Amino acid sequence: MSDTMRDENPEIDVVADALARAISFLERRQLSTGELPVLASGNPDPAVFPTAVMTHSLSFAPDASQVQERALDFLAGEMNPRGLWKHWPREHPHHRELPPDLDDTSCASAVLARAGRTFPDNRKFLLANRNSRGLYFTWKLTAEQYRHPLALFFFFRKTSAKPFDIDSVVNASVLFYLGAITETRPVVDHLLRVLRENRETSCDKWYDNPFVIWYFFSRALHDVAPEAGEMIVRKIGEATPSNALECALAACSLAYWNRAVNVDAILAAQLESGAWPAAPVYHGGRRRRRDGLFDDPHPDTPRWGSEEWTTAFCIEALSRAART
Repeated sequence: MSDTMRDENPEIDVVADALARAISFLERRQLSTGELPVLASGNPDPAVFPTAVMTHSLSFAPDASQVQERALDFLAGEMNPRGLWKHWPREHPHHRELPPDLDDTSCASAVLARAGRTFPDNRKFLLANRNSRGLYFTWKLTAEQYRHPLALFFFFRKTSAKPFDIDSVVNASVLFYLGAITETRPVVDHLLRVLRENRETSCDKWYDNPFVIWYFFSRALHDVAPEAGEMIVRKIGEATPSNALECALAACSLAYWNRAVNVDAILAAQLESGAWPAAPVYHGGRRRRRDGLFDDPHPDTPRWGSEEWTTAFCIEALSRAART
């Protein structure tokens, strides 16, 4: 960055300093495995999905390349031979009973592909995992799971998950990975329908924060459905973020639609450590009603988030704002 640019825009120094402190925080907190930590209702809970999403956010910050490369190593190490991923890593005590899912698989595949990493061609497994309307099932039931039917039974019995779940954010992740192809056109139509009908808080079993929905929809739709941008930009303009996570998600979503990004609230919320406060991104699921919508999550349902995850979203927002 040139001295002339800094002289003409002193705010660049503020953003650059905030980014440097944030990246330093993640360098200190990244685990030896390369995983970026996440908490479930305040308790450590190793998981693949948060690191996959954080790795995408860090791809916008060149100075975070070291953290990103270690995170990519972690993701590559958690992949099964077919190129599929589970939510919990191998070290988790319940890893074996959990089936692979398309959210983790799509997000991990997308960041590995973007980074030029090679992995097995898993697209055939995703394309074979659709319902009659062309939407993608959340869970990928493989021969491995059928060899352990009791574990599979208890997973679906003890959790909110059901074998043929269809979730909107999961479908957005599949679209983000596979791109605009004939087999994802039904997903585009479905996501647009959710936006038109204002069903953001009730379109997915695992997500209920509209700012989170707008982020995942924006990164999936920005190249294929400009009409989605008009709706999402308007909705964000009418909403009021309640914390640093929502400010960052709003800024990132707007950046996907080439809108100006104001990062003042993000900069003001940065902690002394270089991080931003933790806030939940997703939860442990909720009951689907007969009308296809969802009840509110039970008060005891765990919610996943961390300072590291909020910080990664803020790094993405600040990095993208610095480019405009």
